[in-house]
Amino acid sequence: MIEEVDANLRAPYILQSAVSVERQLPSHTTLAVTYTNSHGMHELRSADINAPLPGTGAFPYGTPNPIFLMESSGIYNQNQLIANVNSRINSGFSMFGFYVLNKAMSNTDGVGTFPANPYSMAGEYGPAATDIRNRVTAGGSITMRWNIRLSPYLIVQSGAPYDITSGNDPYGTTLFTARPGIATNSSEPGLIQTQNGLLDPNPTPSEQILGRNSGRGPGMITMNLRVGKTFGFGGERVGKSADAARNPANAPSAGNPVTAASGRGLGSMIGAATSPSRYNLSISMSIRNLLNHTNPGPINGDITSPLFGQANQLADNLNGEGFSENANNRRLELQIRFAF
Repeated sequence: MIEEVDANLRAPYILQSAVSVERQLPSHTTLAVTYTNSHGMHELRSADINAPLPGTGAFPYGTPNPIFLMESSGIYNQNQLIANVNSRINSGFSMFGFYVLNKAMSNTDGVGTFPANPYSMAGEYGPAATDIRNRVTAGGSITMRWNIRLSPYLIVQSGAPYDITSGNDPYGTTLFTARPGIATNSSEPGLIQTQNGLLDPNPTPSEQILGRNSGRGPGMITMNLRVGKTFGFGGERVGKSADAARNPANAPSAGNPVTAASGRGLGSMIGAATSPSRYNLSISMSIRNLLNHTNPGPINGDITSPLFGQANQLADNLNGEGFSENANNRRLELQIRFAF
């Protein structure tokens, strides 16, 4: 196998536009509705430029070795409608929530994306890997007796798309990216019933080929909870930071709705409480996936596999350090932080 870079390769870029309407409501509550449009150009993808020629089986470069070319010919289009509610009712209770309606289409999900047919781009433009149609994020902070702070954080989202493949390599690319055909004759042998109808792993020339990322995985539910208490000592601070510690309702907003809705920025939203003291010792327990709900990971899209439509691993979860991991379902973390 040989990997090459296209001589005309360009850096990908995204053109984004947005419009937002924000309204101040009673009880220190803010409602904002934002529409964003993103258009990506020169997105990276790859192709086998030495696949056997249709009809003749001859190799364009003479040898049977695959030649994978990195290209920047992909496109990406996304539209999002984001509703954001942020309420800081008093110094002991605040909450936030986001709802995102999203549609993302592309003909690539990155440099590792190869077309099903190396000599045809038909069906390659379809749902992007980021095409999660609905996402709800909600959380807050509640100060209990003895200044113990509870910070729940809930994420509920619909399923992500996945590619459905035929499980064979009819084009000789060694990649097994070929997709099945949409059967028109239910009496044909070898057809497989799926959520997309009857699919043919060995499609005839007259059958339409299933589009990229036509599968749709299950949704995800994650409930996190943080319980913490901060001990302050060493005299009081002076300045704006001390005022924010005394009056959390006047502190800055919880963050960008797009970032928060995508599940990032967790630490800034449910961080440990502070006090107006010069030194602060925070002790907290974070419970990730409090409900112990099993969220499946990547879905197997090979229709000839006995695991088709299933996952054989857990979904990735953000840990406290910002990295993704799937080695556990529910996780408890004890944290100690000293701030000065």
